[in-house]
Amino acid sequence: MVSGFFDRILERYRQNERVVGWFFFLAGIVWDALTLRRIDNFIDNALLLSYLLVLTFVVVSDTLIKANLYQGNWAVKIKPWLTPITQFLLGALLSAIVIFYARSVAWASHLGFWVLLVASLVANEFLHRKYNSLTLMLMMLFGCSTFIFAWLFPVLAGSMSPWFFRLATLSGLALSAGVLLLAVRIGQAKIHSWGSVPIWSLTLFAILLNVGYEKDWIPPVPMSVTSGGVYQRADKVGERYELEYLTTEKFEILPSYGKIFYYESGDAVSCFTSIFAPTDMNERIFHVWERFDAETESWRATDRIGFTVSGGRDHGYRGLTRKRNVTEGAWRIVVETARGKILSRIPFEVVPKPNGKVRWVRKIK
Repeated sequence: MVSGFFDRILERYRQNERVVGWFFFLAGIVWDALTLRRIDNFIDNALLLSYLLVLTFVVVSDTLIKANLYQGNWAVKIKPWLTPITQFLLGALLSAIVIFYARSVAWASHLGFWVLLVASLVANEFLHRKYNSLTLMLMMLFGCSTFIFAWLFPVLAGSMSPWFFRLATLSGLALSAGVLLLAVRIGQAKIHSWGSVPIWSLTLFAILLNVGYEKDWIPPVPMSVTSGGVYQRADKVGERYELEYLTTEKFEILPSYGKIFYYESGDAVSCFTSIFAPTDMNERIFHVWERFDAETESWRATDRIGFTVSGGRDHGYRGLTRKRNVTEGAWRIVVETARGKILSRIPFEVVPKPNGKVRWVRKIK
C-alpha cells in the first residue's frame, strides 16, 4: 500500500514536473525568509551548513546511482526525487546568500555581483534539467560553500581579513574536489593529461572569485551598513542619537537623510552610520570624505576619520564623524574597513543655505 502511494505521487510529479519545480524553488526562498535572522546566528548557520551537507550527499548519491553502485528498490525510488531535492536545497542556499550579501552591498561597487547572485537564484529553476551534469553540480556546490564559508570564518574568528575569503575558496574547492575524485574513481568522470572540464571550470571560478574580492566587486561580509546619512545636527542623548537636517521640500517619502546639505559659514557636516558586525567582533571602520573635482572629473579624498565598531547590536553599531569648512559641490562619504573594503557610499551635495523657507527634519536612531 505504501509503495503504491509513493508510485502515485511520483507519477503526479512526472506529469507536473515544471509546476512542482517552481514549488520547490519558491519553497526554498520562503523557508529562508521565515527562518533566517542574523548572519552570525548559530541556528541559521547550522541550518545552512546542514543544507550544504545534504546537497553534497545528494550529489554523491546521484553519482553512485549513475555508476550502478546503488541498486535495488531503494535506488529506483530515490532517484526521481534527487532533482526536486536539489532544487529546494539550492533555492534555500542561494536565497540565503542573496539575502545576507545584499545587506553588505555598496550598490556602486557590488551591483554586478548582486545581479549575478539573483540571476543564479532564478536560473536554479531553469537549469534543473541540467542537474545530471557533474560539472554544473560541482560549480554550484563550490559557489554555495565558498560564499557561506566567506562569512562563517570571520564570524567564528571575530575579525576581518582577506585571508578568510581565500580560505573559504580553498575549502569550497576541497569539498568539490572530493566529490570529483570520487566520480573519477568510480568511472563517472575522467581526468586527461590536460586536465578535465570540471577541473578547469572550478579553477577558473576560484580565480574569478578571488580577483573579484581583491577588486572589491564582492561585498565584505559579514559586516554591513544598516543606515547612514549626513546631517546638520547630530547629538547623542543617553542611548539614542538625535539627528536633524534641513530641507526645502514640503513632503518627502521616507527619506533616509538630506541629500542636499544647506551650508552656512561655520557649519559642520555630521556623518552618522549604523554598522552591523557579528557579536564579539571589533573592527576599525573609516569615513573617507571625498569631493568631486570638476577639473579632473575624479573624486579626491580630503579626510579619513576612523572609529572602532563593537559587534552584536541588531541595528548596528552607531558611529559619528564631523567635518568643517566644506566647499560647495558634490561630496560623498565612503564607509570602508581598515583594509579598504567598501561597505557603503553616502553621496550629498553642498549648496548655500537658501533665503527662502526651509524646515527641519528630525530623526531618532
